[in-house]
Amino acid sequence: MEELIEKAKKGNKDAFTELIISMQDELYKIARMRLSNEEDIDDVIQETMLSTLYGIKHLNYPQYFKTWIIKILINKCNALYKKKKKLDYYYDTNFINNSIVDFKENNIECNIDFYILIKDLDYLERYILILYYEMGYSSKDISKILNINENTLKTKISRSKMKIKKIIEKY
Repeated sequence: MEELIEKAKKGNKDAFTELIISMQDELYKIARMRLSNEEDIDDVIQETMLSTLYGIKHLNYPQYFKTWIIKILINKCNALYKKKKKLDYYYDTNFINNSIVDFKENNIECNIDFYILIKDLDYLERYILILYYEMGYSSKDISKILNINENTLKTKISRSKMKIKKIIEKY
C-alpha cells in the first residue's frame, strides 16, 4: 500500500484510484455511522476523496494514510451533521449486516449481531468500537483519528463494553 501512496503523492491518478477503491467499504461504514441519508454519505465520501486527492502530496508519513483519510471523512461527516442540525441519529436497520463479534472478554461468550449491540451507544462510542473491533485499528491509530488521548480512548472502549454487557445481561 505504501508504494501506491508514494505513486499517488507524485500525481499518479491510477494509484490514487486504487487506494480509494481499497478503502471504499471502510469509508462507507464509517460515514454510515454518522449519517443516515445515502446522498449525504455519498457526498461526504466524494468530498473526502477530493480533499485526499489534493492533500496527499502533503502526507509526510505514508503509513498513516488510512488514519489520515478516516480523520478527514469523520470531520466531513461531523460538519455535514452539524450543518443540517440533525438532533437524532437515525439507525437504519438495512445497515445491519452479518458482522458477528464474539465478546469473550469479561466472560461474555455469545455471538450477537455487532450492530444491534452498539445501536444504542452514542455516535462516538459506535465509531470507536467499529474502528477497533470491526476494522481492526489499534487504539493508538484510533486516538489519532479522533484526536483523543489514547488512555481516554481505552477508558471509552472499556465503558462501552460494560454498557454492552449490561444490554446482554438484560436478555
